[in-house]
Amino acid sequence: MSKFIPTELEVVQFIEPLELRQWLTQDNVPMLIDVREKEKYQEFNLGGNNISILEFASHINELDPDEPTVVYCQVGQKSFNAATLLIQSDFSSVYSLKGGIEGWIKLLKG
Repeated sequence: MSKFIPTELEVVQFIEPLELRQWLTQDNVPMLIDVREKEKYQEFNLGGNNISILEFASHINELDPDEPTVVYCQVGQKSFNAATLLIQSDFSSVYSLKGGIEGWIKLLKG
């Protein structure tokens, strides 16, 4: 399997579950942010920070804009919205997990 190399763009990028799984095995792992509610996060998560989409905007200044970041949620819509906020806040390498946790679980079952 080839190495995942993050890129810097001024738009939200999508990452496939398979690409993220590969990236998480490398040395340069991304900052992970789960924007689901705490209960969902506790049921199953990929690690990283749990910042509810409802509180997300008020926590952006606590995050490192230079660190490659992957945002995820249940199916991908809320994470895309949160990732867009990061791009608007001058984060340079921002990904939204395509299909969210449901896509990740499909990959594991596949």
